[in-house]
Order: sequence, then C-alpha cells, then structure tokens
Amino acid sequence: MMKSSILIHNEGAGDGKIDAEALIKVLAAAGVPTRHCSPKDPQLADCLAGAEDLVILAGGDGTVARILSQLPDRADRRIAIVPLGTANNIAQSLGILSSIEPGAGEEILSGWKHAETRFIDIGLAKGPWGEQRFVEGVGIGPLARTIIQFKSEGVSAVDSMRLGREALSRNVAYATSLASPLRIDGAPTAEDLLMAEIMNIQHAGSRVRLAPDADSGDGLFDVVTLATAARDDFRAWLAKGSDKDLPPVTIRRARAVDIEWQGELLRIDDYSPKTMDRSGRVSIGFATQRLAVLVPLAQDASTFERTATCL
Repeated sequence: MMKSSILIHNEGAGDGKIDAEALIKVLAAAGVPTRHCSPKDPQLADCLAGAEDLVILAGGDGTVARILSQLPDRADRRIAIVPLGTANNIAQSLGILSSIEPGAGEEILSGWKHAETRFIDIGLAKGPWGEQRFVEGVGIGPLARTIIQFKSEGVSAVDSMRLGREALSRNVAYATSLASPLRIDGAPTAEDLLMAEIMNIQHAGSRVRLAPDADSGDGLFDVVTLATAARDDFRAWLAKGSDKDLPPVTIRRARAVDIEWQGELLRIDDYSPKTMDRSGRVSIGFATQRLAVLVPLAQDASTFERTATCL
C-alpha cells in the first residue's frame, strides 16, 4: 500500500473533464494522502524531489513523457498514469488503457492496490543541442514532421486521430528519401529509406502502432524503418486504421542508434530540439533510469470507472 502520493495534473487535458480536486478526493477515499503540483509550476523539480512513494501523472502523452523524463532516480518509487489525452500512446503501450476510444482515461483513477508493475526505460538523445531524455521515441521523416507540425485544436478526439493519420499519409506521399544515414548497434543501413523511428513504446503520433511488440522496459529500442519502395503499401495500411494488420516496415531491436543528421526535421518525443546547428551526429541510447509503472488489473479499472462516473 502506498503511504503518500504526489499528483501532477495537466488541467487542460481531456477538456478538463476530471480536475485535480476530483482525483485527490478519490485517492483520499482509498487512504492515500495526496498533494498536487501543476506541470507548469516553476518549482516542479522540488515537487518531484519530494518523499512521496507514488507519483500520479494525469494528462496526455506530452505531460506524461515530460515528467517521466525529469523524475529523480529512486528505486522505491512507483508511477501511476491517468491518461487524459487524445492518443494516450504511453498508456496504450503499457497496457494501462485498452484501445476503445481516443481520450478514454477517466476509468483509471486509483485502483492500483492489485496492480501489476511494469517498467519503462528512459532514453537519452545526444546531439548538437546537448542532451535530452525521452520516453516515446526519436524519429526523422514524415512521422516526425506530422508530430511536430500537426495541430488539432477545436476538434473532437476522434476527428483529431483521423486528421492526424490523414496528415501522416500526405507527408508519406510527398516525402523524399532520407539524407541522414543510420547506424544500428554500429551496423550501417543500406536501404533507401523514407522514415526512421527509434521507438521505446508501441505507438506514435495519432495512435499509429508502428512497433507492435515493443517492450518499454527491455533495454532495447524497436528501430522502425520505412523503405521508399513501401510508400504505397504503408499508406494503404494506414488507411485501414486497424491494429490487426502488421505495418509494412522493417523492425530491428537495438541498444543504440547513431544518425548522421543532415538537417531533416527531427523529433524527440513530441518536440524538435532547439539548435541553430542542424547537422552532426545524433546518438541515441538509454539513460540509467528505469521506472516502475503500476498497471491496474481489469477488476480495479472497472471499479474505478464506476467511481469516476459518480464524481
């Protein structure tokens, strides 16, 4: 049983359907005293350095990834995720959220007393900008361009997912071959590529399941590459919108990847690194940090879905 917790809650996620006060009320009923800290708090680092043994992250992928990558390394601490975003790729990949509908997340509130523990590695990208930790992945090519440039304010979650996939399809249609060579665990790639994604989780972008067998805690990346010759096959697969069919990509497992960056738009999680020097070696590996995440069992998710509807 957790002794105390800290809640990091993004008030803008999930259209404000669940606020921090409601979450704290449910946690209190479960006997877990909780303090709240906003992800925008200028004293966030001090909040995360507190003594609490449970960190609850309520928000979308951007908030969850950013906070996970900043957490101090502590073996005695557990993470719980309340997915309130649109794609919820991290929660999907960890098994916290089933793929029912975009934005569904209020069913996971605090039913963690019977939870399984799964692990997530924290990646580390080094380049001309310095160093940056990440959770989801690093990529260049049309998916990176879509993630960085696509905006969907003012539309429903379902429409956002559809429009995001359509934007990715268009970017794939007009993409040129990558100019940046890759080395995967020291071995160069010889293929003519449109896209390269170094993934730590199964999903990316608008819940596109590019790496179906990725294990976020196995110390290996799933390096997903799309050959130029497979452009049309990939667009056809994307149009189906089904996780049942495997994507027409090549997947290699690796501990480290080097990119000889030639200026293409590059994403680290949901952001493009800020640097004037857009060329040079980008080295991608793992930080020493490995985080323990609680994944509620089905009975707990069901129980707290009912609780959520009463708030």
